[in-house]
Amino acid sequence: MKFNNRPNRCLEVAGKTCWISRDVTVLGIAFFVIGDTAYVPLGLRGDQMPTESGKWGLPGGYLDYDETAGEAIIRETWEELGLNIPHLQQQYPFKGSLDQPYYVSSRPLRLQNVSLRFPMMFFLEDKTQLPPLQPQVAIHEVAETRWYDLEKASQMQLAFNHQDMIQHCLENYYKGIWPAQ
Repeated sequence: MKFNNRPNRCLEVAGKTCWISRDVTVLGIAFFVIGDTAYVPLGLRGDQMPTESGKWGLPGGYLDYDETAGEAIIRETWEELGLNIPHLQQQYPFKGSLDQPYYVSSRPLRLQNVSLRFPMMFFLEDKTQLPPLQPQVAIHEVAETRWYDLEKASQMQLAFNHQDMIQHCLENYYKGIWPAQ
């Protein structure tokens, strides 16, 4: 896939690394439902990541220059998991939004001042194989990818408390949608 973004830049100022436009992040909260079971794709953060290395987490990252938040979540999901979200939207019934986040967290003076959460739920037919996970980034960024059933993923201690964000998304955005009542 080709993207029109320009990566963030950093400057060294008085011995400190200062990132330019590096305070807004996007987070993809993706579910793939087959029958009565939902699955969550997770990536294992590589050993050279500055924070939360060695922990499983949802796809996400910083918004780059020249891209919308929706473009950023598509790019991050592609880079970290190898999932082509626009293609999957054409292939399977989809409930979610790539235009607007369902939740915005704003916490000044943190590494991620603003975090935009995007819900993505795909409904696959029974006996359908989950899409292959093939990260497009170096192993030091995403060491491994794996599908977890939702129940297990919700009980794991994920990077950046992503397990809480999974639960929040289910209880707020997907309430009354899944699990089917």
